[in-house]
Amino acid sequence: NEPIFVAGRLHIVRSLAQFIDEPSKFKYFSVQGVLSYHPFYDDFGPMSLSNITSFCSIVDTHLNQNPEKLVALQSLPDRRSLSNSVFLMGCYMIMKLGMSPEEVESCFGSLQDSITSFRDISVGKQNFDLFVKDCWEGLWKAKSLSWVDLQNEALDPDEHVQLGGSLNGGLHEIVPGKFIAMRGPKDIPSSKTWRDIHDAGGRFISREFSPSFYLDIFPMFKVQAVVRLNAPEYDREAFARAGLGFADLFFEDCTCPPAEVVAKFMTVAEAIPGAIAVHCRSGLGRTGTLIALDLMRTH
Repeated sequence: NEPIFVAGRLHIVRSLAQFIDEPSKFKYFSVQGVLSYHPFYDDFGPMSLSNITSFCSIVDTHLNQNPEKLVALQSLPDRRSLSNSVFLMGCYMIMKLGMSPEEVESCFGSLQDSITSFRDISVGKQNFDLFVKDCWEGLWKAKSLSWVDLQNEALDPDEHVQLGGSLNGGLHEIVPGKFIAMRGPKDIPSSKTWRDIHDAGGRFISREFSPSFYLDIFPMFKVQAVVRLNAPEYDREAFARAGLGFADLFFEDCTCPPAEVVAKFMTVAEAIPGAIAVHCRSGLGRTGTLIALDLMRTH
């Protein structure tokens, strides 16, 4: 469990144990219980953009407060925990040290056999591997396009968590000024903009949001149109009356989008000069797939 050199003064150690070391040699730290991933089923990562931002701030603090010491991130030794630790450290190296994904990967050569790929959130057998390097490449691309810039503190991690939380609309800005991913709104038969759903025993299940809830948030992102990918659960006129464009492009959940849906989505993306709010029922699978396909086309 000796600290493993990564880059500069940065190290990783596969243990959360308290180390007895030369006082002047290492500054150990852990983000266990500080930064976490909230799974849907058997998924375990990767960490969110807000966690990446917070991690970079934590590392900077330890480096600045301990200028004469080596800084070592402590991680649980299991493959999943170590994968998240390696991912976060690699993100720091990309965002703060200006390293490429290939350079970052080479720094973790001795740990490659100790980490594992991330898996889909769906229940059942995993049929696709998302490797740590894939995630680094996505972050590196976003940085190169100035979508993510930690130097100017453009991303507020607290705001990111609040807007993205299941109790606050589940909304994320995927591409600044272009794509917003969000939960699917629902008609709520009252003057309220949201309601909590409980089971027969009174236990909380989820929170639902009306179109009006999102209309209060849209000006923040200059949204000009809404694309609905799931079966209607609200009256589209709620958005149309607010002057927003609207497109219904339904396809079944957990399926690949039909070619005609992809083509229509890309046509909408081309036609709308400003931001587009995209949603399915949960704002995850169908939403992320179509946004990603358009990003592959344009970038």
